[in-house]
Amino acid sequence: MSANILVVDDSPTVRNIIKIYLMNLRLSIIEAEDAARALQLLRLVPVSVVIADINMPGMDGITFVKELRANPMPQVRGIPVILLTAEKGGDLRQRGADAGANAFIQKPVSHHDLTETVRQYLPQAAP
Repeated sequence: MSANILVVDDSPTVRNIIKIYLMNLRLSIIEAEDAARALQLLRLVPVSVVIADINMPGMDGITFVKELRANPMPQVRGIPVILLTAEKGGDLRQRGADAGANAFIQKPVSHHDLTETVRQYLPQAAP
């Protein structure tokens, strides 16, 4: 069974780069252009890992993580979240960690960092 990864970013370019980088992991990629759409999708589709940008219009990534962690459905509330950030400061990372994010990846996203981080949070099945 293939794992579903939800990629939440307002930039189609970033979503495409992430899809290309994750191709070798043979995952199903679901895309959302904003956090509100992502929360809708999470109620409908089982997802193994969420990759979300911190800086998005409307609901930012940190608020998104708080909403996800407050979800009444345990299978949604427990999904690992990897946040993407272009900011170098530690404050955003701390706020993200406090909200319940599992990991952070610095933009521009490195192929190696992304695949290794996602691999850590995938359900253990095939190597």
